[in-house]
Amino acid sequence: MPCVIQNPRHYSYYACLHHRCIETHRGNKLIISEHLAKRLVAAYGLQVPPGQVAQTPEAATAVARELGGLAFAVKALIPTGGRGKAGGVKLCSSIEAVTEAAHSLLGHELLGCQVTTVLVEKAMPITREIYAGVITNSASDRIDLVVSFAGGMDIENTAQSGHQAIWQLPVEPGDILPVYRVRQWLSQARVEDVNIEALAHVLVTLYRAAADLDAILLEINPLAVLTDASLALLDCKLEVDDNSLPRHPELAEVYRSSLSSRELRARELGVSYVPLDGDIGVITSGAGLGMCTIDLLKQQGLNPANFLDTGGGISATLVQGALELIMEPPQVRGAIINLYGGINRMLEASKGIVAALQTIPGERPLVVKILGNQQEEAWAMLETAPNVHVIRVVQTEDAVSRLAGLVS
Repeated sequence: MPCVIQNPRHYSYYACLHHRCIETHRGNKLIISEHLAKRLVAAYGLQVPPGQVAQTPEAATAVARELGGLAFAVKALIPTGGRGKAGGVKLCSSIEAVTEAAHSLLGHELLGCQVTTVLVEKAMPITREIYAGVITNSASDRIDLVVSFAGGMDIENTAQSGHQAIWQLPVEPGDILPVYRVRQWLSQARVEDVNIEALAHVLVTLYRAAADLDAILLEINPLAVLTDASLALLDCKLEVDDNSLPRHPELAEVYRSSLSSRELRARELGVSYVPLDGDIGVITSGAGLGMCTIDLLKQQGLNPANFLDTGGGISATLVQGALELIMEPPQVRGAIINLYGGINRMLEASKGIVAALQTIPGERPLVVKILGNQQEEAWAMLETAPNVHVIRVVQTEDAVSRLAGLVS
């Protein structure tokens, strides 16, 4: 039976932030650029538009000349959705228009991302757009095969309104998905102008590709029906679990190049790190403690500059590197360190804090709440450290209030 997926995006700041922090704590996803994603799925025999990337208007023009014809699409390659509605996909009817489109996109900001590369593709004649996705469903611990016959830029509005059914086929992880099962499922939609047999083959192929690539998400929007009734992947969004990268050495360098210098340093330190857009640095020993600390900062009107969870292997070197990392952005006005020592030794953490303060320029307040294993020794060491304010009580609210007073 058809199942309409409701996907409202009315999350609170806290809910969104908590999702990002949990996701990072469990393992980051690697967002594959569209051109590489298409290359990966095309290896399974699926049809994609011919095209190449370009980083200058001149290079985009050269690509268009090489492709030939008079109909092209110029797309900004950015790691976020919604670019079509934001003007990041431009259809061009001449080579001169390709040059103008590339010039209007390259070097400009789109949806908070700097556009450094565009994908120039030959336009394909289409008669209808379909949405197709293979999605890891963490709530049900299954893989969802998702199809809507009302694909395109308005797919999210379609899902929320319920005016068009979004068909969902749950699949147990590891199951072989035969074409006949998908064909029987699709036949319930009673769509007349789509070759259901061909669509079933495409969906099964996408399912296999997603499994091979350890994909969290493989989304085709649109999957186009061409004038010859064949199907082509006009857009491809691929997100891969980075825990699987040892199985995909061809993607390892892609992953490293997708990280900022601070994110690379965080991985080398072995900490979970998420950059945010505030001005208060945060270090905690545990994802839950970190999210609680960030919520309390927001309640005090303070904006976190990051989420950083040290995990259970605290050392002086790790804490020193973490503190240097979060204090590096020039907009950071102060920081809070919230640590609990069970297996972690707080004296080691204090040694790292003192060492970092010798290398960090400026005099910005640092509030440190340390409890647990070796807390007395840690407190004694930090008492003489410059600009350090030690909190000895259990309530994190006291530490946040102290920091709010210091940076106001």
